[in-house]
Amino acid sequence: MGMQCKHQQEGEGKPSRICTPTLMRMTGATPTLRSDDDVQLTDRVANVLLETMPLKRLGGIGFLGAIDYVKKGSGREPHRRRHNRREHSIGVAKLAETYALEVEMSERERKTLVCAALLHDVGHGPLSHTLEPVFEERFGINHHRTTRDIVEGSTRFRSQILDILKEFEVDPDEVLALIEGEDSGKYAFLFSAPINIDTLEGITRCRAFVGPRSAFGSASAAVRRWATSGSLPQNDFDDFWSLKNSVYNLVINAPIGRLLDTVAQSYMAANIDSFGPDDFLKTEKSFRASHSELFAYLNVVLEYEDDLRSRLPKSWLAVDVKINDRKFFVDDSVELVGPHQIYARYKQTRSRYSVKLEELVKGSCDE
Repeated sequence: MGMQCKHQQEGEGKPSRICTPTLMRMTGATPTLRSDDDVQLTDRVANVLLETMPLKRLGGIGFLGAIDYVKKGSGREPHRRRHNRREHSIGVAKLAETYALEVEMSERERKTLVCAALLHDVGHGPLSHTLEPVFEERFGINHHRTTRDIVEGSTRFRSQILDILKEFEVDPDEVLALIEGEDSGKYAFLFSAPINIDTLEGITRCRAFVGPRSAFGSASAAVRRWATSGSLPQNDFDDFWSLKNSVYNLVINAPIGRLLDTVAQSYMAANIDSFGPDDFLKTEKSFRASHSELFAYLNVVLEYEDDLRSRLPKSWLAVDVKINDRKFFVDDSVELVGPHQIYARYKQTRSRYSVKLEELVKGSCDE
């Protein structure tokens, strides 16, 4: 990954420079599943779920949010295309299945785990995390509650998911407990531990989309070693935690992403009367048809990054942008002997502060 660095106003807890990732070919990036791949999951319930409208809808929901629109190319290779939440959900389900088969999990446990993996993001809305803060503030909607509503059958999708789970004797309450981190069973750590099948898939997918080279290679291979070695794969996990630090600081929390997020949120807040709760269950294509001007502003950010002050409404420039910087590090004094040590060895720090959108606009300009 290349970086273009620009100055940012310095302050307590703030970085002195903004570094914006630039996209480049990622040779050797970890392969990732596509929505149109011929996925063969062991349990028929998983394949039946994939044919439902809620799971198909995820094919039209971007994986990262507004920053996905930095990617303008297309193609089969992970570094040339945008990714979506359906692909990610399939990838997490494959990791769940890999672990379940390797440890010879009971059929009931395996079906529950794989269904939870497939459904864990089913409640995401258009532009993923970008617009969710506004939807939550104005309409009380977020992807966690919407996931539960979809599974329980209280959305416009009715009981599609619930009926299938019951038909295949999968307990929806157990599925939701895993997804929500409330399960206390033997395999709960696969969802709730700091390193889990969701983050393993998601972070490696970010790397394949755009990210630094890393010693960490395959999430699938790491999960297989995790299941078969009789001990946790410390080297794999150490490499993954280092990769997570890089991905968060160079991709997920990249200044261009914060700029796109804030512009999208500012537009929605300023035009809230044209939005409604039903928008949250749309695909991005149908959402874009209803709110084309929002996406036009995203294009303005990407095309006129060095001249945004004159192209954005002045009232937006005064909007507070909440910055949540995260650093991930390994505590080498803790030996990884069991799942509980994951919490102690793999740590993170957070720093929170606010800046005005105007500061990000200044920081995005060339010196």
